[in-house]
Amino acid sequence: MMRAALPVLCLLGSLGAGASPPPMIDAHAHYSAPDAAAFTPAEVIARLDAAGVRQLAVTSSPPQLAQHLYRHAPGRIIPLLGVYASDLDKGRWVHDAGLPARVAAQLERGSWAGIGELHLFAGDARQPVFEQLVRLAAARRLVLMLHGDAEVIERAFAIAPEVRVLWAHLGTRPQPAPLAAMLDRYPATLWIDTSVRDERIAPGGALLPEWRALFERYPDRFVAAVDTFSTNRWQHYAAVVAQIRGWIEPLPQPLRNRLLHDNSARLFDAFPPPPARP
Repeated sequence: MMRAALPVLCLLGSLGAGASPPPMIDAHAHYSAPDAAAFTPAEVIARLDAAGVRQLAVTSSPPQLAQHLYRHAPGRIIPLLGVYASDLDKGRWVHDAGLPARVAAQLERGSWAGIGELHLFAGDARQPVFEQLVRLAAARRLVLMLHGDAEVIERAFAIAPEVRVLWAHLGTRPQPAPLAAMLDRYPATLWIDTSVRDERIAPGGALLPEWRALFERYPDRFVAAVDTFSTNRWQHYAAVVAQIRGWIEPLPQPLRNRLLHDNSARLFDAFPPPPARP
């Protein structure tokens, strides 16, 4: 436990006595059944507070758990509608012909900022279920969080060029050149999160020059994220956030602010939706 807390203490010390870390929006999180059994919504918010995270974009399986978090702290939670009843559905959801209708019904019953995370790869990119979910997201101006290869991203934009996509984990080829090509191809509708790639882009905490150059070339397109893919990840949440802040800290302040907060705020600018007229 002391080892996990050390990066947080170092970061706070570098900010000076009494200083607070800059605010962050964590753009990719999970709060699924094992997490809910371990941490109440109040305990999740306490972890955000300890890490200096202002808002959390979070999905869950089953999907109602993200709504539970949102109802507990609507100003802090940005809920994404997960389409999996459990993690077992990751590999089979795209073949479930009844899924789009169920998703549409769930969208009517809650407040949602997006759909996903959807795990999908090129071989299934043309499945009708995926097409219907893309169209749902586009029609409702929801963010679509995709975990997949470039062919999946290309297919989503072929279906609905206006849909806003959050591409998880720097994609499946986390290299600057292919990411730059995709960002050039989709200049207004594609965002990319950095989750679980910290050691790849900043081994030992030092941001590699080629990644710094990519972030500087596309300052408005990347968002910082943790990805609480397991309960253990929640247990060490503050340490992971401190690691992210560590490699972002040397960047110029405007770029730091964009990675930590501003880009996510712009991505999710349609949430919460305006109140319905009486």
